Amino acid sequence: MKTTTDRQAMAREPLSMVEIRVADRIRQLRGDTGYTLADLAEQCELSASYLSRVENHKASVPLANLERLAQALGVQMTVFFEDDAQSSPLCICRRGEGKKARLRGRRGYPYELLAHLKSGKLLEPMIVDVISSTAPSPLSQHPGEEFNYVLEGECLLFYGRDRIHLTEGDSVYYDATIPHGVCTPQEGRCRILVTVASRDYLFHGDLKKLLRGELS
Repeated sequence: MKTTTDRQAMAREPLSMVEIRVADRIRQLRGDTGYTLADLAEQCELSASYLSRVENHKASVPLANLERLAQALGVQMTVFFEDDAQSSPLCICRRGEGKKARLRGRRGYPYELLAHLKSGKLLEPMIVDVISSTAPSPLSQHPGEEFNYVLEGECLLFYGRDRIHLTEGDSVYYDATIPHGVCTPQEGRCRILVTVASRDYLFHGDLKKLLRGELS
């Protein structure tokens, strides 16, 4: 039986190249872990039929589902968007060269990933453009901590039961396991530098080493 989340994620228009790449990466990671569709569905509480549609480019993946999949597969969400990650200790991202993505599950908010070419990182920096809206994006929660710095405009941060007004130059650091989300309080755009950090090996995609018992 399909859940509401499953039905909302069914694609009603052709998938973008980014969404197709994400679907292919999900299939690849599932194969790497040895999960069947049923195994992965059980781990992330989604239906196997929905996951099959995703892998066959017949359904999109909202952010909420992508977070579930990342946790079940033991990777950071940005792994779904990476091309060829670098093992170099230095990763430079010039202006305009970040990895751009737009997820339907976040009201179409555009993201620019600033360290998508770096593998094994402890931080995930990105620029998020919050479009005009009066309600927060679906609240998310994940392992680790998060730092937000408002580059332009103003926004409302929904954090647990709190609602915090932030303007240009303001910053906030918080425990990301608490449900959180943002919106703009009025017409206009808000640009935020978001950095996510976690000490959780699974969250950082070191799944293969964990499975081999190389990490305690």
